[in-house]
Amino acid sequence: MLKRMLFVALVPIALAGCASFEALDAGLNTLKGQNRDVAFARLGFPTDQKEIAGKDVFIWSTGGIYSQPATYYGGCSDRYGGIRSMSCVSTMPSTYSAYCEIRVIAEKSGTIVDTQRRGDAPTCETYANRLQAGVPISTKTQQ
Repeated sequence: MLKRMLFVALVPIALAGCASFEALDAGLNTLKGQNRDVAFARLGFPTDQKEIAGKDVFIWSTGGIYSQPATYYGGCSDRYGGIRSMSCVSTMPSTYSAYCEIRVIAEKSGTIVDTQRRGDAPTCETYANRLQAGVPISTKTQQ
């Protein structure tokens, strides 16, 4: 029963992750062939910039590594002559990462030639929302 409840709870989360990556990939594809200023307008300023193989690589990243301390549950007791009983159960401390990294590769002229993404869908959702395929691309300001 518990396994079924977990399955029912986790399936929508997994499907939401797929939808976020689909939206993110669609948005990133709209950047190809555009000027790098379009990426800046839609994603904000990058968190890092590098030059690799004569091309400019702009990097947007968010997230980090999080830790959860060990927890104890159950009834701990000193029964049986001071020997701790097996009813005292603990979980190991855990760490997990939640990050997203977007890379936009541009020629020196500023034209975007490729895009890449790494990370997990929930953390990338902010970038996916900023890059919605239906949002018009324009480097001109509204007057």
